[in-house]
Amino acid sequence: IKIHLSNNQLLIDSLTDFRDSVRDICAETGSANLRIYHGRFFFNEERLNFNPALSTIMAKMVDFLQDREIQGLRFHSGGSLSDEEIITFVNLLGQADQHKDPVDWFSTQLEVYGFKWVQVMTDKDFKAPEMGEGLQTLAQNTYSYAMAAMARKTYSNALTSIISMTGKLAGRQRVGIQKSKRVIQSLIEMLTEDESILLGMSTIRNYDDYTYTHSVNVAMLSMCLGKRIGLSREAIGQLGLCGLFHDLGKVDVPISLIQKPGHLEDAEYEVVKEHSLNSVRQILRLHAEYALKCKLIVPPFEHHLGVNLGGYPRTERRRPLNLFSRILAVADHYDAMTSSRSYRAAPIRPDMALKMMVKRAGTMLDPIILKVFIEMIGIYPVGTLVLLDTRELGLVMETPENADYKRPLARLLLRDGEGGLIKGDVVDLAECDEQTGAFKRNITRCFHPSDYGIQASLFLI
Repeated sequence: IKIHLSNNQLLIDSLTDFRDSVRDICAETGSANLRIYHGRFFFNEERLNFNPALSTIMAKMVDFLQDREIQGLRFHSGGSLSDEEIITFVNLLGQADQHKDPVDWFSTQLEVYGFKWVQVMTDKDFKAPEMGEGLQTLAQNTYSYAMAAMARKTYSNALTSIISMTGKLAGRQRVGIQKSKRVIQSLIEMLTEDESILLGMSTIRNYDDYTYTHSVNVAMLSMCLGKRIGLSREAIGQLGLCGLFHDLGKVDVPISLIQKPGHLEDAEYEVVKEHSLNSVRQILRLHAEYALKCKLIVPPFEHHLGVNLGGYPRTERRRPLNLFSRILAVADHYDAMTSSRSYRAAPIRPDMALKMMVKRAGTMLDPIILKVFIEMIGIYPVGTLVLLDTRELGLVMETPENADYKRPLARLLLRDGEGGLIKGDVVDLAECDEQTGAFKRNITRCFHPSDYGIQASLFLI
């Protein structure tokens, strides 16, 4: 429909197939219900079989509907539908993502056009698909694969969002935040499902796009930390936006200073330090609700100030830091330390970064927030590369709650015979030998993934 005119034979055939299929299914079952569950299509509560030949277009259709926040559609008839009605329906569906509330807008348009033959399905219309015990493992694998695919797409969308926003701000263009808000909502959904997914994504490192990946990583780490301390869903969303926008002010800092190798001169450092206040200015320029912008400006302004107020920008006030500012400071410190920077030859190992951050507790960092952060990612943080006494190489995936903090789960990395590494099994370092009672594997050394030239997220997600 986007490509061809209405008299194109391919389009006419597609419209006929759609009309006939809906008519036949409705005649047999009463309605045709198409929904997404854990990243897969279900039709009338039966999972559509996976067809490798159609995997690309199926994945694109899932993305298409999820971009519009539509989880399901119910068709009631089809035999009497005209080509014009179907074309209008598809065009409306295509336009839905351009509106603040895609589902509400699309549902309203269906009523305006009098389309009684189709409706958007909501959560109350859904029931979890029934599956036998033999399908549980398959379902879990499908779920994991779908969540991983969604995670990669969401990260890409977040990165695209902040890159686009920065470019427009640099060009003094009008910038909205609807896409950023949708990205944050997607991250909240994943955080609700599985915190380890966001922690795994936060290990993404890109030297060339450091400013952008740093913003996305800080947003995700902050949201995970917010969930750990019991913030509401709405507060976590605001915190995520603060993280995404906390360095917007760097658009006003000369790129030569951002990318300068080695340490900055005092005068140069003073220019870089202005980015906190500049972030406030840039957030105020965004096209968004005034009340929301008021909630977003303080944490970016304060995240380098320190709990002792000895950082920057200097201010006369003595009021303690905002809670979101304290969270951002911890997330910002950790990601900055563990990433490659122009002024530092190599990134700092995750476990060493935590030790350095502990020394800053009470001055730059809030001790309680830092304690929760360390409990969240473990003393061997997600993405730490470890050498085991079995001579195996592993990548820390997570430290389960209530588990021994020295005994995380790790993904074994195997040699592929061509100088690279591939995924191996996931092992629990708390696992003991049944006969001796001794731990089967022990950590002997830690490395940063960059020491082996690998991107940790590729093995974690």
